[in-house]
Amino acid sequence: MMNLRRLFTVWFVIALLITACNSIGGKNKEAEAPILEPSKVAVAQVNQGKAPTVSAEKKLESTFPLPDDANIISSTPEMTIASTTLTINDAVKFYRDYAKSNGLTEYDLLTNITDTIFSMAFRVPNQEKELVIQGTVISTDNLTLSLRYEETDVK
Repeated sequence: MMNLRRLFTVWFVIALLITACNSIGGKNKEAEAPILEPSKVAVAQVNQGKAPTVSAEKKLESTFPLPDDANIISSTPEMTIASTTLTINDAVKFYRDYAKSNGLTEYDLLTNITDTIFSMAFRVPNQEKELVIQGTVISTDNLTLSLRYEETDVK
């Protein structure tokens, strides 16, 4: 049981590190980046001392449930990383309410909530994937969220 929690925490940290490395490494490699249509890609803007922000269009591209004030940092069909001003308690309530209203069941064995991080998994009966949501407090007004689907080990 404890190993599963550690595994989820490790994966979350790795996802955050990959995102951070990509954004840091991307500063010096702008000339190498492919040219993308602005209408399809929102570019994150880093405000001095604040969480990255993106255009509202990017939020619409995520298939994952996000709080109204969420700013998407990175989004693919498999995973979304976003920031919000919600506290951990408010974020946990938001996702529990979302799960309840959408027929998802929290897998309590994978729930881990502290003052600075949380990790939760939600399942739909008889489905092969579960929604994994993790959050890390970055500052008093910035909670970074990671949402992804993972194969479930419970059938």
